[in-house]
Amino acid sequence: MSIADNSDTACEEVLQNDYVSVLYDKANTLIIIKWKRQINFEERKELFMWGYQFSIDNRVKNWLIDDEEIFMFTQQEIDWVENIWTELSSVAGIQKLAVYTPDRFHTLSTMTNFTLQAQKNYKRHGHTEHEVFTDYQEALDWLTRKVDHH
Repeated sequence: MSIADNSDTACEEVLQNDYVSVLYDKANTLIIIKWKRQINFEERKELFMWGYQFSIDNRVKNWLIDDEEIFMFTQQEIDWVENIWTELSSVAGIQKLAVYTPDRFHTLSTMTNFTLQAQKNYKRHGHTEHEVFTDYQEALDWLTRKVDHH
């Protein structure tokens, strides 16, 4: 299933290489990051820094990271995301960051502490909300839901 099949909105591919495809949904100020294979720390960092600049330049407020092809996070990646990325995302003005991971028990159980620490750090640095979803459409709905200020 392609990413575009999961969204009712028009997405434009803004980056494509051997390990990632990034779609931009301007109407929802959203980028969708689809990893094509297991990545390493340098690839994650390179893509996140690209996304950081893209988010600033285009006022992107929402990120959906599709981790379907990711089976392992190194301690180096975890440390960088928890300590560096959480602050950078706030600087970039990212409001919601959703991670989609298929319902693989081992992935979720090993990521719980990482997710809780990341959520805490996102809040400490600013206003970024971070959630993990096992259902792609749920993640997309959460990101595109408009807030009612009544």
